[in-house]
Amino acid sequence: MDTENHSTKAHAKIILAKYKRCSTDNQELKLQDDVLEKHIARLREDNPKNEYEVLDFEDFAISGKTIGRIAFQNMMVLCNKRKIDIILFTKLDRLARSLQDLLNTASILDNHGVKFIVVEQNLNTSTSQGKLLFHILGAFAEFERTIIRERMEAGRKKAEIVGTKSGKPCHRPKSNLDEDGVKHKYQKGMSMTSIAKEYGVSITPIRRILNG
Repeated sequence: MDTENHSTKAHAKIILAKYKRCSTDNQELKLQDDVLEKHIARLREDNPKNEYEVLDFEDFAISGKTIGRIAFQNMMVLCNKRKIDIILFTKLDRLARSLQDLLNTASILDNHGVKFIVVEQNLNTSTSQGKLLFHILGAFAEFERTIIRERMEAGRKKAEIVGTKSGKPCHRPKSNLDEDGVKHKYQKGMSMTSIAKEYGVSITPIRRILNG
């Protein structure tokens, strides 16, 4: 339901959901609510023929890194039931910190006909410009995932060639250690570190010999 066309629809009932989230400061919720209420007041003023029902959702002392937030999940349940038309929040990171979580949420909302307005960042998915911006964000996210996959595959192939888990050469000469010599030096009182330095290897093969 487009907010741009609300004024042309007589007596339309629009269900708005205010979503607020903060990690630590309870005062931040009040500031967010003030911003959202001012925007709702402008909607009512610009569209006097519409009836607006406002639902309130807030998550306090919860990080945006997880979408497992109680109020957020309750709001999404109503969206899935098509009982919310528009979600309002102040900034994108109030809804999700991860770009992928944000895009996934936006896709779910779009599938259920729910629009959202990011008030302080002037983003409105009921407009063509807002939809275009989200397509651009999605393209960048997919490009980033592709680059990461290509790097991981290149690293895996390099690891197979070089023979290390990281794919980086260990820069240590592969030598057949004199196990009897290692044990003899250790019995004479040399430390494992000193023996490793003498053979030019890490302490790992020395320890393996002595523990073997």
